[in-house]
Amino acid sequence: MRNRWMRLKQVLSKSKRFSLQKLCSQHCSFFIRDRNSSPAYAWVKCKRRQDKNCYKILEAAGINGRQGSLYSAGDRYVRLSLMRSQDDFEILINKLRNLVAKK
Repeated sequence: MRNRWMRLKQVLSKSKRFSLQKLCSQHCSFFIRDRNSSPAYAWVKCKRRQDKNCYKILEAAGINGRQGSLYSAGDRYVRLSLMRSQDDFEILINKLRNLVAKK
């Protein structure tokens, strides 16, 4: 899961239109050290003023997610599942890469 997060961050870091949730490292009592979080879901935010419904924008690009409003997060947010098959994840990354390139 950590590798998927790194790749997702890499793609979205090139965008001024989309941002990814900030993750803080947390102390792991098993490994007795701080570790970066890598949750199963990623929250993407549409930052442009005219992008009022992020779900529709990602949906138009062929990206399946869940509307932020379903989780009281608002329409500028979309929750993406990272718990997919490797092939599905590769498709997600390619579609995001294409969307980011469009600006």
